[in-house]
Amino acid sequence: MSEKQILYYIKNESNSELLYLVAVTCLERMADIGKVAGVKAVLDAGTNILYNMIKKDRE
Repeated sequence: MSEKQILYYIKNESNSELLYLVAVTCLERMADIGKVAGVKAVLDAGTNILYNMIKKDRE
């Protein structure tokens, strides 16, 4: 699967279970190949998005 296809799939998939599996697989793969900065970037972005979701929900 090409990079464009993966990005299109992630942007358009609505099944949260499948998206969860994709995310976990990506994180596991980055950890396996030693891409610590990539894992940190994903976790930082996820934390920021979660914070914004909670903040928006409380408003």
